[in-house]
Amino acid sequence: MGTVIVTVSREYGAGGLAVADGVARALGYELMTDDLPAIVAARLGPSTEEIAARVDSDPSISERMLSDLGAATPEDVSSSAPRAGADFDEDVRREIEAAIRARAGVGDVVILGRLGNAVLAGFPNLLRVFLTASRPWRIAHLIETFHFTVEQAAREVERMDAARRKAAKERYQFAWSDPRHYDLVVDTSRFGVDGSVELIVAAARAAGA
Repeated sequence: MGTVIVTVSREYGAGGLAVADGVARALGYELMTDDLPAIVAARLGPSTEEIAARVDSDPSISERMLSDLGAATPEDVSSSAPRAGADFDEDVRREIEAAIRARAGVGDVVILGRLGNAVLAGFPNLLRVFLTASRPWRIAHLIETFHFTVEQAAREVERMDAARRKAAKERYQFAWSDPRHYDLVVDTSRFGVDGSVELIVAAARAAGA
């Protein structure tokens, strides 16, 4: 099997982390995900939490939890004062894109989120995956994973999907959930996490044949 780069975009609550991790394990690839704020913080100076807040405006409870875990990663972070405003936001964006492109250049990687399909547009052997799921399935998944109430889960689904849709349009001028921007669209509420992993792995192997 030749080198394939897999990007996984997902509706909030569609099991993206579990699916991406399963795909990476099945293929023997590295998974690149929520460690990005820590990587960028090491290069720009501010804290991981501040970077996460810049990347995902008003980050969700679950994303802040993941960012806090990332902050525990040993990094040589500079003590320079944090910068604010549009220039800083653009620096964060450039650093995240550079980190994604640098890792993709090595190959054999699954990249979860961060609009990786847009960042890597034009890369050879790129498999762009979008995960969708029914709203009830997503809400139930968030309740099980993060112990949200039904109301909290419903609010997070609406807010995070809207934020991702807005980021795709404003940063990269494309419709985030439009299937024309992906090679494979998988419904995790129909196939489950394991079935979705199998479908994506089969597609990756076919792409690298």
